[in-house]
Amino acid sequence: MLTIALIAIIIAFLGVGVHGYLHGVMAPPFDPQKMTLNYERIGNGPKKMVLLHGLTGSLKYWKTGLEELPDSDSYSLLLIDLLGFGDSPKPNSKYDLEEHLGAIEKVIKKEGFDTGGAMVVGHSLGAILTIGLVGEHPDWFQSLAVIGLPNYSGKEAIKTKFGKASLWDGVSVDSRYKFVCFFHPLYMTEWFRPKNIPKDVFKDAGKHTWVSYYRTLDKVIIDTDLTKLASRIKDKKILLIHGENDAAAPIENAEALIPIFTNAKFERLPDADHHVYLADSAKVWALIDEFEKVNQKI
Repeated sequence: MLTIALIAIIIAFLGVGVHGYLHGVMAPPFDPQKMTLNYERIGNGPKKMVLLHGLTGSLKYWKTGLEELPDSDSYSLLLIDLLGFGDSPKPNSKYDLEEHLGAIEKVIKKEGFDTGGAMVVGHSLGAILTIGLVGEHPDWFQSLAVIGLPNYSGKEAIKTKFGKASLWDGVSVDSRYKFVCFFHPLYMTEWFRPKNIPKDVFKDAGKHTWVSYYRTLDKVIIDTDLTKLASRIKDKKILLIHGENDAAAPIENAEALIPIFTNAKFERLPDADHHVYLADSAKVWALIDEFEKVNQKI
């Protein structure tokens, strides 16, 4: 009986892996005309703000702390599930910077956030996309805020950093281990949920495919030349918020970009990690609100 039970478990395990693999590779290619990102618009105030989440995240990442946004009635917020994540389409596609930005731009135009004066806020992967988006459309945005900006000089740099932290962190950033992602339905359960991640946010973190995860990781987070990308918006008003204990995006790497900008403010948050927004959304919103008020006076 024990042997039969063991065989059944192995078969079930392999079945989950095969399903995960096929779910990624058998998805249709990305069709920008027919596929639109999932998003939610909140509020009808005159201040327009676009919010972009990080890798494996969703728009629910931001909703956990929206009640802390000062003077929230004055805002129109556009919360977007990035391509391949949350409830957005998950095609078998490139997931490079151009493709991600094109999908975001479509939603922004549809909701009229492209008329100038808006602010865009991004966390982690969303921070890179935020810089890229403003670089492509500087006339759409008055300012931007980036939280936990990951800045690495290629695959070896990121693998070396994460490899020293833990085996799991190393696996999560090395495409050679993408097979682990085939089985994420098995470990994206309540037992494995980190204490600092709310249940609904953690649940949405399992909605990606291995294709959307690893191609986005490789093409956007690892391969993007952030120095070059940042140079395109060097004169824009930018707020950088970073936890001093951020293991996923070391603070010194983000600080290295500061000399590029002519109108930047860098906020170091002691004892904060990569998910500073989830830990203290009130603090993050207060910094963004103060930044905006000061720049409006200039």
